Amino acid sequence: MSEPIPEEFPPITIEPDAVEAADVAFVVPASAYDSIATDDELSRMVEPQRLEPLSDVPPDLSPILKGIEGIGQMLGGKLEALATLFDREIRAESTREKVVDRLHAELQEYKQDLLLNILRPIFVDLIQLHDDVGKIAASLRSEGDMDGGISRFRELVIGVQQGIEDILYRQGVEPFSHDSDNFDARRQRAVSTVPTEDASLGRKVAERFRKGFISGEKIIRPEVVSVYVVRNPVERQAASS
Repeated sequence: MSEPIPEEFPPITIEPDAVEAADVAFVVPASAYDSIATDDELSRMVEPQRLEPLSDVPPDLSPILKGIEGIGQMLGGKLEALATLFDREIRAESTREKVVDRLHAELQEYKQDLLLNILRPIFVDLIQLHDDVGKIAASLRSEGDMDGGISRFRELVIGVQQGIEDILYRQGVEPFSHDSDNFDARRQRAVSTVPTEDASLGRKVAERFRKGFISGEKIIRPEVVSVYVVRNPVERQAASS
C-alpha cells in the first residue's frame, strides 16, 4: 500500500499553453558532422587488409604463437590416436561379427544334425515302406491287366508310394538319383554286379533299383544299383569253355 504524498511537496501543475514549440529544440553540435565518413573513406575502410607474416610479429607474441603451435601438434596427435583406435575397433567388431556368424551356423548345423539323428529311424522305416510299395507296383505291372482292375489297383499303389515321398519331402528328405553313370560309393550302394567284357563299362551303373534319399547334405539311404564288372582273361576263358 503506497504512502500519501507529504504536505510539504505539493504537486506541480503545468499549463499546456505555457510550453511553446520553440522552447523544445535539439541542438546537434558541429563536431558530430565531422565524424561522418565520406564514400571514399568507407570504400578504403572495407578494402581487404594484408596480413603480416608471422615472422613480423612482435617478439612479445612469439611465446603465444609457440603455445598455439604446440596445442595444434598435440591435438593432431590426439586425433591420429583416435583414428587408430577407431580403426582398431572397426576391425575388432568385424571379427566379432564373423565369430558370431560362425557360431550361429555351427549351432544351426548342430540342431539340424540332432533333429536328423532323432528322426532318422522313422525316415528309414518310411523309405523301406516306400520300397515295398514300389515292389508291389512293379509286380502288378509284370502280371498284365485283363479286366482293368489290376491297372486301377496298381495306380492306387503308385499313389501310396508318391504319398510317402511327399511325407518325407515335407520333413526335408528328398529322393535322388546320381546324375553320372559312373558308380559313386559315397551316394550309391551296389547290391549286385553284372559281368562284362567291355572295359569301357567297368565301374559303371548297370541298373538302378531304388532311389536314394538325402536330407540337406546328409545321405539317409544311398541309391541302390547294380554295377558292371569287367571279366579278367581267366574268367573269360572259363566262361567260354
